[in-house]
Amino acid sequence: MVKQDKIVVHADVNGHFCYSSLLYYPELLDVPVVVGGNEESRHGIVLSKNQAAKKYRIQTGSTLYQARQLCPNLRSLPPSYPLYERTSKDFYRFMRQFSDISAPFGCDGMSIDITGTARLYGGGPNSIRGVEAIVRELHERFPAEYGLNLSIGISWNFSMAKLACDNAGANGIRWIIRESPEDTAWQSDVYSLPVDALLYVGEKTRNKFWNKGVRTIGDMVECGPEILHSWLGKVGLEHYVRATGQDSTPIVDLDGGPPMRTIGNGSTTPYDLTKEEQVHNMAHVLASSVCKRMRAHRVVPKTVGVVVSFQGPDKIDHESFQCPMRIPSSLDVEFATVALDLFFHKYRMKHPIRKLELRGRNLMFNTSVYQTSMEYNAITREKAMELAACKDDLNGRWRRTVVRGVEMIDPLMTGLGSKPNQQFAPAGWY
Repeated sequence: MVKQDKIVVHADVNGHFCYSSLLYYPELLDVPVVVGGNEESRHGIVLSKNQAAKKYRIQTGSTLYQARQLCPNLRSLPPSYPLYERTSKDFYRFMRQFSDISAPFGCDGMSIDITGTARLYGGGPNSIRGVEAIVRELHERFPAEYGLNLSIGISWNFSMAKLACDNAGANGIRWIIRESPEDTAWQSDVYSLPVDALLYVGEKTRNKFWNKGVRTIGDMVECGPEILHSWLGKVGLEHYVRATGQDSTPIVDLDGGPPMRTIGNGSTTPYDLTKEEQVHNMAHVLASSVCKRMRAHRVVPKTVGVVVSFQGPDKIDHESFQCPMRIPSSLDVEFATVALDLFFHKYRMKHPIRKLELRGRNLMFNTSVYQTSMEYNAITREKAMELAACKDDLNGRWRRTVVRGVEMIDPLMTGLGSKPNQQFAPAGWY
């Protein structure tokens, strides 16, 4: 390792949801198993799968019907979100034993900076022995103590460590290291990987690259930053920086900031939404749930995000939009109004809607100072916040929703967005 390089370890829990559930069904470990939703309520999506199911090329996010076409003897288990939250917290706590510089990545991933702690495990400040000792302990102790396996990646920054982890295989370990900043030996290993192996290159970006003849990470790097910027704007430059090992994203401990970067809630609707009135009702149902959680965490969003899912020609497609709020707010009506304005401006009811999701992004504590707006009456807003706090208190006191809002307009939507056992979004979820 290079003297001035950091040492970052990224670990992911293998098949987190599925293998956490299988802790209670050990007889199914070698049987093809997925964790999926309720098909009767149109939630029949594969959330997680075990290694036996992967052999049938079952994709996470596909429908249970499609999964059974590939594997007729497939077993499906219902999700247990309280269990997943508990195992996620166990994983975070375990990883933080090795470094106090940590950053969660989703509910089943975490990066730790062990630059300062590796020397405690032997070999001196620039020796690889301490790093190997930590990685070995991570890899052996977590399965022994919690019954779940880890994939581990080691490199000099977060992006490369995540890339190494993603390509380590189940219960595997992969290193991407260099002897000096001028060392290019690592490039032969990285540049041959498909372009969508790079962090944040999703399906749509991958297809854009494919249309340009770019298939591997090396192909993308050869294009250079100027061409990538002309194709993708600022995002293209960020992909180039990550691919060339120049990413300087810090491993940030979130203990001093808001506990979540994003709070959101989405639900597959009981029927396709085809009218603006239906979308209006659904948005207020979701806004009520999201805002309640933001108030509980004492945060407000600076940005609103909307994700729409609809049936495409051969699969379920998604479109997402976001815009800044006029004033950061966790009031149901204000949040829903901005989300609906964004939705009708961008989506315009092009297709019947299967699922709608609202997210509050760029969270800040509600005690932070921010620019107010002349559009809002301060006294009216203060009364609205007192009313929201009273509603939260009543619902919390009775441990169920005794004060309801717009969801009562449509009986089929009663309860949507109000599922505490499914509101699982720990730090770093998004």
